[in-house]
Amino acid sequence: TCVLFGDGAGAVVIGPSDTPGIGPSVWGSDGSKWDAIGMTRSMLDVRDLSVAARQSDESGDFALLEEVQDLWPTLRQDGQTVFRWAVWEMAKMAQQALEVAGITADDLAAFIPHQANMRIIDEMVKKLKLPESVTVARDIADAGNTSAASIPLATHRLLKENPELSGGLALQIGFGAGLVFGAQVIVLP
Repeated sequence: TCVLFGDGAGAVVIGPSDTPGIGPSVWGSDGSKWDAIGMTRSMLDVRDLSVAARQSDESGDFALLEEVQDLWPTLRQDGQTVFRWAVWEMAKMAQQALEVAGITADDLAAFIPHQANMRIIDEMVKKLKLPESVTVARDIADAGNTSAASIPLATHRLLKENPELSGGLALQIGFGAGLVFGAQVIVLP
């Protein structure tokens, strides 16, 4: 899974405004899929294995430490489970975010989903029946999955490439390990 990820960071600065720009949030978690994304082992496991490897080396040499590096935690993911959940459940959450904001997909200027997978994005667009007039962020094609940074980075790129979207409504939705999610409608800066 490591080849799926990019590197990035994002931040949003929010200040007082006479015009509302952030809609209500829809968020939660689906604990039934708690093990769909995780790590092969914890850093405590690595620490304990590292100490055990060093202690078992009677010469006092730390040569065994190199072997312990093979035990470093890595991401594991049940890709099919995550894909199905993201497509079906996140489309429902996105629809709920539209409803609590009091709008429909026809009112959107942009859709900015978590940039986890192009196929997930494409399937969510179909499930939401977004009109062709809605610009869809697809930053993943160049940046990869930048985890929590993907929505701010995709928003920045979308506005840089489409400045006419500024002031329009955008549906943003993110999800991650756990499986957790959040969605809301915002006014694009």
